[in-house]
Amino acid sequence: MKVYYARAVDSRDWDEVQSCRDKVIDLFSEHGHEVINDFSDGYVSDKELVESQLANIRRCDILVADLSIVNHPYVGCIGEIIYAHQMGKKVYVVYGEHTHLLKRPWLTYHVDGFYKTYSELIRSI
Repeated sequence: MKVYYARAVDSRDWDEVQSCRDKVIDLFSEHGHEVINDFSDGYVSDKELVESQLANIRRCDILVADLSIVNHPYVGCIGEIIYAHQMGKKVYVVYGEHTHLLKRPWLTYHVDGFYKTYSELIRSI
């Protein structure tokens, strides 16, 4: 299964972002899934970045969004979630300790499943 992985990037340490990314890619790979998108600072414009990400969302089977960081705005992730839903993709959120996300109407409308941990998500898909 091809997985689009959405996660917080803005206002975060790049090494931490990459380390978390590597762990998630390894976890999905261990279960026979392929993470097909990558985030890079090599884009010359916001338009190029967003269009590249939209193309990857079109190619994916599911979108997994990690919304587990407390008090992070997740502007990009929310956009990715909405686009994936509109494209008919299954959308899953890993929420960690953010149980309040389970009661957000815009999220519950666009998301097919909420999981506290990646282990729960992997068992479900």
